[in-house]
Amino acid sequence: MYGTLLGLGPATGYQVARTARLARANAYAALEGLVTRGAAIRSGSRPIRFRPLDPQGLLAQVAARQGEALDRLSRALESAARPPEPETHAVDGARAVANVVQQFVARAEREVRGVLAAELWRPTLPAWRRAASRATLHLRLAGEAADTAGLVTETVAPETPTLLLVDDSSAITATGSGDQLQALWSSHPLIVELARRALGESR
Repeated sequence: MYGTLLGLGPATGYQVARTARLARANAYAALEGLVTRGAAIRSGSRPIRFRPLDPQGLLAQVAARQGEALDRLSRALESAARPPEPETHAVDGARAVANVVQQFVARAEREVRGVLAAELWRPTLPAWRRAASRATLHLRLAGEAADTAGLVTETVAPETPTLLLVDDSSAITATGSGDQLQALWSSHPLIVELARRALGESR
């Protein structure tokens, strides 16, 4: 339904129902669901028209809600009696890697530094904006991006691997591109220290 509304632009429920080949009642119910979730806006005029939120705005909202949910979960787990064991995981594919970067960056409390592949910039931009509101960013972009939103310190060679250090407690590294993109994220102290040294921030 959101895709149909994007294609039509501001439209009445009847127009959306006809384009999506749905019963009008079902179309109106789906449109109201989009409005409730913040993905569309309803006009007050007659006939009532529905306007889709732009995709980047919607993505920012979703990322913000996920970040808030992760914050609540993090606070709830802080009282656990046993400290968490270090973790190390591998992920494959641009979408999976972008999701990992988003989750860690959006939760940053103090600092994120390192290098990010340009192809991961746009999918993870909402998380970087969220992090910038409370953490210090020292980010270099491997390659060029159309809109760096003032969050990128400098650009480096496109072949430079992704390497991010989040709050000096988690490291993310990735190489390759598209479906061949592979990443490793870890909270293991040894891997975090290797990342720190690789970024020239050894203590």
